[in-house]
Amino acid sequence: MRFAENKSEWPYSSRATKRHKRISGASTSGPSPREIGFMRESQNEGSASFLGSSSGIHFIRHVYNAFARRSADLDQTRVRDKTSVPGEDDRLQRNSGSIIQRSDELWAREEINYAPNTSFAFEDLVEWTRSYFENWHPIFPCLHAPTVLKTLETVSQKGAESASRLELMTLRSIVSISLGDNRQRTSSGSKLSPVPSVLVFRSIQHVMQDVQSLLEEPTSLPLLQSAFTAQLALTSLLRLNAASRIGGVITRTAFHLGLHRCPRRFSCFNSEETDIRCRLFWSIYSLERYLSQALGIPLSIRDDDIDVCYPGAERHSSTTPKFPDDRRLRLLSHLAKFARIRGLIVELRNKSILHSHASQVEAAHVTGELAQWWNEVYDDVNSIGEAAETDLEQEPILQPYHQLLLTILRHEAIISLNRPLLASESLSAEYKNALQTCIGSSRSILAALKKHMSSEPESPLSWPCFTWSTWMACLILMYAAWEEEFPTPTALKYARMGIAILENLSLRGSSWPETCIEAIKGMESAFETYTSSGQQSEPTATFNSGGRSTHIHAQPTPSTDKRISRILPVQDGNNEIGDVGLSSVRPQTSTPNGYQGRPVSAGIHPFQSSIRSPVQDLGPATNYDTAAFSPSDNIGNFSEALDPAENYLGGQSSAGLIFGNMADGNPAFNPSFAGQDSLPFSSSMLMNDLWSVADGPWMIHNNFL
Repeated sequence: MRFAENKSEWPYSSRATKRHKRISGASTSGPSPREIGFMRESQNEGSASFLGSSSGIHFIRHVYNAFARRSADLDQTRVRDKTSVPGEDDRLQRNSGSIIQRSDELWAREEINYAPNTSFAFEDLVEWTRSYFENWHPIFPCLHAPTVLKTLETVSQKGAESASRLELMTLRSIVSISLGDNRQRTSSGSKLSPVPSVLVFRSIQHVMQDVQSLLEEPTSLPLLQSAFTAQLALTSLLRLNAASRIGGVITRTAFHLGLHRCPRRFSCFNSEETDIRCRLFWSIYSLERYLSQALGIPLSIRDDDIDVCYPGAERHSSTTPKFPDDRRLRLLSHLAKFARIRGLIVELRNKSILHSHASQVEAAHVTGELAQWWNEVYDDVNSIGEAAETDLEQEPILQPYHQLLLTILRHEAIISLNRPLLASESLSAEYKNALQTCIGSSRSILAALKKHMSSEPESPLSWPCFTWSTWMACLILMYAAWEEEFPTPTALKYARMGIAILENLSLRGSSWPETCIEAIKGMESAFETYTSSGQQSEPTATFNSGGRSTHIHAQPTPSTDKRISRILPVQDGNNEIGDVGLSSVRPQTSTPNGYQGRPVSAGIHPFQSSIRSPVQDLGPATNYDTAAFSPSDNIGNFSEALDPAENYLGGQSSAGLIFGNMADGNPAFNPSFAGQDSLPFSSSMLMNDLWSVADGPWMIHNNFL
């Protein structure tokens, strides 16, 4: 029996998990394939940065081995915005778009009213905060709604200066979140009127400065609520690094206030304070688990350190609660339980190698936990028609948007659980099962999001994981098709569906959906070129240390590329940690005139250099993993090896930002992002106090070391 006798009193099974690990350690099965994080060396005057494996970057690198070359028609120069400075939010130079804004501002001028001493009515404030209370408050019910309404009433009568620092910060967070959601509304009648600038965060620096000012305040529940809403605002804007950084302060403050202990165990809390403490804790817990997985960092809140009961499942009070089954908290309960499972997946697949207990037994345990959670959630997501039996209209427990969220989270977890197994050999049974499972969840994600867009056009796709989920789903399907494990026409159909979803998500103002779109189009171009070439092998060049050709070899097809694309890096001399060591292989140099590879107009094909031995010239995996993730000189050489003509012309596409085709040391062709360092494959990395590369789309949601 796995659980101790008193385990029924606790919502977690921490001791059972430890016992389970001891059992699994004796398993005769070999170690499970794993994804790998990497440490990026410091560049310029910045510090080194770590990218954890749970973010999904390892799989992106894996796919890169199959889509190493890109067509020249995507090589559009992306000149860095000269007005950008370190610390601004992530941005790419857009080709087009309706949202035109200064690089240091979050909002367009037509969205904000900059007039001083602007007056506004209570009804205006209600409208400006409506989206938050409809979409976000049920997910994270961290605030006491009557208290917020009282603040709105006071501000409407006496102005924003009448609110306290904490009240104004909370109000700015709520209005900023709603204003971001408003960008996805398609009909002009539903658009918000310009919002007074005093009621929003004007820039990321504005948010960080306000949070910093909270450190001067005494620790209190209102302070924690204000800090959490600011963190939520950053998360809604896909500023995950800054949100995580604030999360460190929030987590420690929550511990100081004792939120990790069930308040019903203590007589000093009344019913109202007990409820808000539980709601605030589970909100913090759920968001912390999401950010930890998205950024590939260790969990901040451990399950064996808390004993707070789930909403509606109180175990520490003998008295009957005032509201024994508050339907409004059903979603919070589902999300809190899912956050625990998310943590189990991170611990299973992305734990440090020295402490990893990943095995088939442990994986089966986590899979069972996820299946049990979905069985509990299923009826709320798929409303059963009880009204037909009672002849009464009954409002569904969850709104369609929240039903969609739970569905996407389930498939996201399935992908996170199975994607690391794609690091195994393609002939293995576990690889086959994992790939087909990921394909099924990827199709479900894209179909569910597209259906919601069609049926609920005024319901914004506001949850940040939707960007990552769409991107990863498209990546999996295109990769499976390239590996001949999935029909290419079907993959291209879903890719177009993903592009439509990302176009909707790009309305929120983030550059990453547009970047992912160009990367997907690059993969589409690869298939078109391969098909139009009649699947004939083409000559391709190997390169000396200057990235210029010295020999010509046959261009591999996707079938032959399968055999070489799974050579997985594990240890780079500087950056990598893993199970199998690779020697450092650098291309050799030559002159531009010596280039004999394909013309610039040629299509995309997998890249393969000659493989002479398992140790020397290890092929694309070595070239990619030792060059693309080594110091800047390697990055430049590798970009030349991919396409010397392209590098010589100084071209750069947004698709290249995803896959790592960065121009050499010329800073004019290394886009930097406001709010983070330059892109993860850039040779000129600009680090700063507020941001790092983890604010990228691959960090927006998935799995690493």
